[in-house]
Amino acid sequence: MHRIFPPPLTDLDLDIAYTAPRVGVDGQPWLMINMIASLDGGTSIDGVSGPLGGPSDKDVFSCIRTFPDIILVGSATAVAESYSSPPTSVSSRASRLTNGAWPTARIALVSASLTFPLDLPMFMRPDQRPLVITTDTADPHKLAKVGEKADVIQAGTDAVDFVQALKKLGELGARVILSEGGSNINGQLIEASLVNEILLTVAPLAIAGNSQRIATGIANSGSTDFDLQQVLTDGHYLFLRYLRSPSTS
Repeated sequence: MHRIFPPPLTDLDLDIAYTAPRVGVDGQPWLMINMIASLDGGTSIDGVSGPLGGPSDKDVFSCIRTFPDIILVGSATAVAESYSSPPTSVSSRASRLTNGAWPTARIALVSASLTFPLDLPMFMRPDQRPLVITTDTADPHKLAKVGEKADVIQAGTDAVDFVQALKKLGELGARVILSEGGSNINGQLIEASLVNEILLTVAPLAIAGNSQRIATGIANSGSTDFDLQQVLTDGHYLFLRYLRSPSTS
């Protein structure tokens, strides 16, 4: 992996490239977003992100996942990508402990309607119960079914309140949270001023089509400034790391 910013240009290991202080404030965990997009801004091909990636992107994806305690994902993305429980290998646990994270990350699926199937791979490991984040007014029957397979967090009335949800995740002991989308989830997190770090892989592809971008939300909702911290490159891919600008904190 080659670092081309900041200077000097150098080769370095991914663990070194992505290791950094990540400390939340005011009871909120540090929140990262990690996404991949094509040159023209698309985040999926035929509904999934996999075709955009290459070997180096997969390595970066795996490395970034060693930092968070909780991996946040919307139900539509979890279904489309057939989410499974995070790895529990000795090497994975060792990397995570070195980074100050829980030995195994927990998946937190976000759904107000609770309409996702409960036979997803992520629900098949009783020893790795995921979290499901939903609303205070979620359907009681669906809630009971979900509660058989996952630990439930309720936050918000008609829609999930991410400020409340992150505070509750912090109360569980989570210090770093990683959002892997989809774009609606990312948009709500950005609009709520909860995002501290954005990690973006730019794939060397132009795909056109009608794929969503990495974050979508309310039109003309303002903007948040981020400062470029790092640019890595490998195999024509760019790997960008941005931190929320102190001026917008």
